[in-house]
Amino acid sequence: MRCQMAIPTLAVLVLAQFAMYARADSDLLRAIKYGATAQLTVKIVDDAKQPVEGAKVEARFDAALSASGESKSFVTDTNGMAVVSGKTGKSVSLRATKDGYYGSTDEVCFVSMGQGVKNGTWQPNDFKKIIVLNQMKNPMATRPNVSYGRYTNITGKWLGFDIAQYDFVKPNGKGEVADFEVKFEWDGQRGENFHGMDMDMRFPESFAGAYYHERVMQSEFKDAYSASTNATYQKTFTFYSRPIRNLAGEIVARNQRHFDTTKTLIVRSRCVLNDDGTLKSARYSEITDLSFGCGRKGAWIMFQPIFNPTPNDTNLEPK
Repeated sequence: MRCQMAIPTLAVLVLAQFAMYARADSDLLRAIKYGATAQLTVKIVDDAKQPVEGAKVEARFDAALSASGESKSFVTDTNGMAVVSGKTGKSVSLRATKDGYYGSTDEVCFVSMGQGVKNGTWQPNDFKKIIVLNQMKNPMATRPNVSYGRYTNITGKWLGFDIAQYDFVKPNGKGEVADFEVKFEWDGQRGENFHGMDMDMRFPESFAGAYYHERVMQSEFKDAYSASTNATYQKTFTFYSRPIRNLAGEIVARNQRHFDTTKTLIVRSRCVLNDDGTLKSARYSEITDLSFGCGRKGAWIMFQPIFNPTPNDTNLEPK
C-alpha cells in the first residue's frame, strides 16, 4: 500500500520541481526582455589598494524594452564605496573617474552568474565589484602609435632589435643598438603560405633581460609605472605556433604559445658595467601587445614600445 502511494507522490514532486524551473526560466527571459532591478556595491581603490573617496561611478544599464539603456551617476564615500541600482536587461557597464587618476571601466553581467531573477530583482542583489583607479604620478613620454610590424626573410639567425628605433639593427633595419635579439623559424619558403613558426627571444648582454608584469586590463593605464631593479630578469623567451595535422595532412588544430596580452615585458638593456663587473647603468623599456607571425613577406614582429633614454631612470609611465 505504501509503495502504491509513493508513485504519485514522487510524480507530484517532479512536476513541482519542473514548474519551479520553468517559472525561473520564464522570469529570466522576462527580465532580459523587459528589465529587472539590479543592485550592487562598487568599491573604488587606487593602485596601492587604498579606497578612493569622491570618485564618480557612471553606470549604464543594459537596454531592454522597459529599460532603455539609461545612465546614472554615483559618488563614492570615505570608504570608496557606492551603491549602484537601476533597471537593466542583463548587465551593467561601469566607468569610474576622478581628477588625478586614469579612468577604469568594467561590467557586471548577471546572466553569466547564473543565479537568475527573484521578485523582479537580479541575483545576487548584494554583489560587490572592485574597480582599480591608477593614479597619475610622473608621466615621462608619449607612447608612440605603432600599428605595423617589422619584417624579415632571415631564418635561423639571431637578429638584433632596437626598441628606441623600433626596427631591426643594421644591416637588417635602421636600428643602432640591439636591446634584444630574435630568431625565426617557419615551415615554408618565401612566396608561399606559412602555417607555423617559432620565435625565440634572448638578451645576450650581462645583466640584460626582461620579466613579466601583470596588467590592469580595466584601466586606461594598464601597464607598469616603473621597472623594478630587484626583479629577476629572464634571459630567454620562446614563442611558437605550430600546426597539428591529421593523416590526410590537413591542419586540424594548433599547438601554440603566444605572448599573453594580459601581461607586459619590462626590459633592461644597454647595460654598462663597472671595472669589477657589477652593473653601473642600464636603460629600461616596456613591451606590450607583442605579436608575431609569418606570411608572404616572411616573418614579422610587432609590439607597443616604451623606451626611457635616461640611464638608470626606471620610470615607464607615458603621457
